[in-house]
Amino acid sequence: MAAKMTIEQTVASAILEKPVGSIEIDGRVYNIAPPSTATLILISEIVSTLPVVERVSKEKVFYSALHFAKDFKALGEMAAILILGANHLTEEREIPQKKILGIIPRKPKKIIVDAKSELAEKLLYNVRPSIIYDCIIRRLQDMEIADFFVITTSLSEANILKPTREVER
Repeated sequence: MAAKMTIEQTVASAILEKPVGSIEIDGRVYNIAPPSTATLILISEIVSTLPVVERVSKEKVFYSALHFAKDFKALGEMAAILILGANHLTEEREIPQKKILGIIPRKPKKIIVDAKSELAEKLLYNVRPSIIYDCIIRRLQDMEIADFFVITTSLSEANILKPTREVER
C-alpha cells in the first residue's frame, strides 16, 4: 500500500506538475497532468462554446446525436487539455537535419508543436466515444472543481458583503 502524501508533497507535486498517471493513445503514452486552475479555466472556456442540448426521448437520441455531432469537435480538444494540462499544450521537438556534404553533422532544428491539437485529432479519429466520455468524466472528477467553486463563491461573497469605496482624484 502506497504511503499517503503530506500536504506539502501534494502542493509540491501540483506546482511542479508531476504526472498523476498516464494513458496510451494511438501507440503513444501521455502523462496525465495534475489538476490546475489554468486547466479548469481552459475547460470552462470550451464548455461555454458548446451548444445546449435538450434532453430527448430514447427514440430521438439517434437524430439528436447526428444533428449536434458537428458542434462537438471540441470534445477532442477538451479531453486533450484534461490529459496534457495547461502547461503542456505545446512542446518543443528536435528535427534532425541532413548532413552537409553527406558527412558533416548539423545541429537539429528545434520547432514548437501544438501537442493539444495533435492529441485532440488522435482522440477524435482513433478513440471510441465511450472512452472519450470516460476520460473526460474521470479527469473532471480529479480537477478539484469543488475547491475551485469554494474559492470563487467565497470571493464573490466577500465582494458582495463589503462594497469597495471609490476614491475621487
